Amino acid sequence: MENSLVVILLDILMVSILIYHILVWFKSTRALQLIVGMLVIALLLNLFKSLSLFFGFTMLGWLLSNLLSILAISFPVVLAVIFQPELRRFLGKLGTRRTLLGNAFRLMEFSYLKDDSIDQICKCIEILSRKKVGGLIVIERESSLSPFLESGVTIGSEISTELLVTIFTPPSLLHDGAVVVKNDQILSARVILPLTENLYISKNFGTRHRAGIGITEETDAITIIVSEQDSRISLSVSGRITSNLTLQELKEMLMVMCKSRKKGKKKA
Repeated sequence: MENSLVVILLDILMVSILIYHILVWFKSTRALQLIVGMLVIALLLNLFKSLSLFFGFTMLGWLLSNLLSILAISFPVVLAVIFQPELRRFLGKLGTRRTLLGNAFRLMEFSYLKDDSIDQICKCIEILSRKKVGGLIVIERESSLSPFLESGVTIGSEISTELLVTIFTPPSLLHDGAVVVKNDQILSARVILPLTENLYISKNFGTRHRAGIGITEETDAITIIVSEQDSRISLSVSGRITSNLTLQELKEMLMVMCKSRKKGKKKA
């Protein structure tokens, strides 16, 4: 009896957790509004069908019944179309090293950026913030950013503070868009990124911040954003953004996020 009760409670708990995560996933997307709209239409059609049959409107009732059947059959296809961006992001992240095998890869030494590269990026961010020059740096991790690199200009150089500052400082032709870095190399500049569709993002964030958030929704990349209006430093990962960072906070976050495992090694 006790075992059965424990199983029931665990079952309820797991279902609750699943529903919670589904609602959180839906919360910030326009797709949720579309789903609610379709459900409202289905309820209205069902109500009108019942009323038509009650008053003896046979033809209208038959028509509404068929519309409901068509809606029920097409609902899965409509869901797949509506949630295509979300499904693409989910499947893309599912195939990454960290998601696929979880903590197993923590036993391996793997670095996305060396400490010196992180230092060079932080020095660049410090200069941009002090001069109130806007900047957007994307750090590629597991998910490939190759489809987005086609919109930019190939650089193919080692990461250096001077080069990054030169790229972002007007009247440089490359200052618009993002700089993508990977494995201690600047891959491309003036890269166009997708904008976030999150309805709950602060209206104080402009296009640069929305692009920085957008790419982290579709991939596991890390973005660093410098605002040209107020010089604030922000970092975005997994669709979430942290603003008003100090340089020390930024460096510490990058040291953690750009390493899978660094036991016994002191931070620079």
